[in-house]
Amino acid sequence: MLSTDIQTIAKVVDGKSTSSEVKMFTGVCTDTRTEVNGKLFIALEGPNFDAHNFSKQAEDLGARAIIAHKQIDSSIPVIQVKNTEKSFQDIASWHRQSHSPVVIAITGSNGKTSTKNMLYSILSHRAPTLSTKGNLNNHLGVPLTLLDLEERHEFCIIEMGANHQNEIALLCSIARPNISLITNANNAHLGEFGSEENLVKAKGEIIESLSNKGTAIINNSSPHKQTWEEMSGTKSIRFFGDGGSVSASDIKEFKTHTNFNLNFSSQSLSIKLSMIGLHQVDNALAAACCAIELGIEPELIKKGLENTQPEKGRLELLELESFKILDDSYNANPESMKSAIDTISNFAGEKVLVLGSMGELGKDSKKLHQEIGDYARQSNIHQLLTIGEDAKEYQGTHYDDIASIYEAIKNNHKGSTILIKGSRMMGLNELVDILVNTSNSS
Repeated sequence: MLSTDIQTIAKVVDGKSTSSEVKMFTGVCTDTRTEVNGKLFIALEGPNFDAHNFSKQAEDLGARAIIAHKQIDSSIPVIQVKNTEKSFQDIASWHRQSHSPVVIAITGSNGKTSTKNMLYSILSHRAPTLSTKGNLNNHLGVPLTLLDLEERHEFCIIEMGANHQNEIALLCSIARPNISLITNANNAHLGEFGSEENLVKAKGEIIESLSNKGTAIINNSSPHKQTWEEMSGTKSIRFFGDGGSVSASDIKEFKTHTNFNLNFSSQSLSIKLSMIGLHQVDNALAAACCAIELGIEPELIKKGLENTQPEKGRLELLELESFKILDDSYNANPESMKSAIDTISNFAGEKVLVLGSMGELGKDSKKLHQEIGDYARQSNIHQLLTIGEDAKEYQGTHYDDIASIYEAIKNNHKGSTILIKGSRMMGLNELVDILVNTSNSS
């Protein structure tokens, strides 16, 4: 955790302090709803918020100083800067450079968080490891994670998301990764990049930004492998997946877990993942490939992978009294939709899909929604329930709100296995919560 004095930080951000006092603080805060006492408060401003409006509150809660790009009245030191967001990033970059962990950066259209969690589970068995919390993977989340770095951390895993080109390059300039990993690239969020080519190159920035001593880890099965190889230049590359140096065999999918053999060098490890979905095998290979590159012992790789638990809302199996739920409500794009449909199709009994709209698909949105609807009908699925305007293209039984879907499930689908999946904007996690709560209270 960052611990320094105000004058030092004023130099780091090229700001002007209202006080010449050498005042110490421990930690950085950007939100008065979190712990503020003894910290440096940075007044960030975004399209829908302005933390300058809470500077007095931060002061009252015990902030030691404030960084601001607007004029504010304060009895505690204020560091005036041109842009608080850039200052926040500059502080994180400075703090990262004052520490020497191995930094692993992870990006991809799918699987970032699961891969991160698996790798964290592996590395933390070897040494103190810092990892991105939740999905704080953007221009604000990455600095927040880096500011938690301590001397004891030997590894730091940073998840990186992107909504536009050059964003990952910016995040890499702050985090300075030693290893960069791309899980995959597909048409998730395509609308924000304009074309698949732009999206692939945006993901590749994580490799392009490595130093010449860095290592790139790439999915050998990706159709974009060649592009990323070219972007890597003379940097070292390791491949995972079919034909890669780390691969899987004898894959067996069960209702509650997935078994496979993890193959690398002349070794083979029998792995039992406490996660379902064949896509999780790819995520495990990515994490293992990184761990092998770091010289982690095979027994720790096995232990780490097998100890990783599914994260809420990411194809989590919930066995309730009246039905089983596959909660994949966290997010959705065409590839993850297909993976989830494949998973539920292996279950016995009636299988029900609750699919919400997929967001950020650009001009191909209608076609991609229609393709998923067709894919669902060709799978071993009995009922398709939909919600959201774009979800009408699935051609299922459409509902206008979550309450109506809940009633349909309650009245018509007891004993079923139900997959609930859609983009975050659909709020399908609320449906999961209602089903769980009503089951627990019955």
